[in-house]
Amino acid sequence: MKLLGVKSFQSIPQNKSVKTKSYAQENQEYYESIIKSNSFNFNDRFNICPNKSDLGDYGEFLTFKEIVRWSSNYSYNYKILRNLNIGTHCEIDLVWIHETGIYVFESKNISGLICGNENSNQWHQTLNNRLKKQLYNPIFQNNGHINALKRILGNNYFYCSIIVFSERCVLDEIPSNTHSRIITKRNYLKSKLTEKITSEQSKLSIAQIEALYRKLLPYTYASQDIKQKHSDYINKKYGNKDNNDDDVDLPF
Repeated sequence: MKLLGVKSFQSIPQNKSVKTKSYAQENQEYYESIIKSNSFNFNDRFNICPNKSDLGDYGEFLTFKEIVRWSSNYSYNYKILRNLNIGTHCEIDLVWIHETGIYVFESKNISGLICGNENSNQWHQTLNNRLKKQLYNPIFQNNGHINALKRILGNNYFYCSIIVFSERCVLDEIPSNTHSRIITKRNYLKSKLTEKITSEQSKLSIAQIEALYRKLLPYTYASQDIKQKHSDYINKKYGNKDNNDDDVDLPF
């Protein structure tokens, strides 16, 4: 799923009286249309994707959907980009450019018991009382994503790391949230966003949001060669990312 820019509404003749849509309303309608046209919607009632090879993409879609649904209750200005490839070593799940800052999402659509501390290179996933596998510290991972964005956009913005786990997991002995970091399960994402956004002041104008969006938009058009090189890099460094066997607790 590729997120494109919101198309500008055609200019309205002066003699017609119409109610102009706000920037936020235009964005809301555009992103809602993406949700409605996405094939993953068919599986929403299961809150899981039947094809285990699509678990990661499905988790990203659900996170994207939560953000758009949350935004419908507010009139904030924002833009969303998904799947940004910065070089071959950095693939960012989702970036939400909001009037209060730049929010960088890392989605972990896995189940089991998840534990890890702030400074450990590896966290652990345990399922059915047995160690299933290790996962690279998502704090380190998303900090790397934010640093990549800073090299493009600069340091003069508020960046917040948001790591979203599946509803099917249990988060145990993980680091606490901070001003610039949230670790949560997806079913708590809306409440965490409400708590975070309402505590922040607006920092970005519509023009700034648009400029940042346009600067990042080219990174969503990665070639298949770049995507393959990124996949090869991840597989070599962390193991086969495509061999996702997190289907022990699936209903099918």
